[in-house]
Amino acid sequence: MTTSGAEGKEALGVQVRLLSVLVLVEAIAMVLFVVLDVVSALRAADAEWGAVWFVLVVMGSWAAGLVAVSRGVLSGSRWSFTPTLLTQVLFGVAAVSFFGAAEPLARVIWGVVLVYAIVVLRLLFSRPVREHLVYDNA
Repeated sequence: MTTSGAEGKEALGVQVRLLSVLVLVEAIAMVLFVVLDVVSALRAADAEWGAVWFVLVVMGSWAAGLVAVSRGVLSGSRWSFTPTLLTQVLFGVAAVSFFGAAEPLARVIWGVVLVYAIVVLRLLFSRPVREHLVYDNA
């Protein structure tokens, strides 16, 4: 039995929609980071352009992938589970790793990144999301 587009969107749980939005916000944050990195490199006379290009390509590609993952979460694509999980684990490990040696403002930012990753992981493993992404597609 198929449902119309409006009924299908209403059938999505709050957790599924929130997870999709949070993954999209991560993608936007990554793009903003890339933009800030490029702008700061343009202003600096001694910028390491190899590192800037690396960040631009890697983070830009990753952000584009997260946009696709966000759409995949909404559509119930099973493949969207793993990139969401991997992103949160990597962000969590980075936050814990960089937290100790960071300046006070950077500690706040890395703390927010860690809490954000934990919230997204909690949503990812919630029953409605697992049913939508994993069990419905088995």
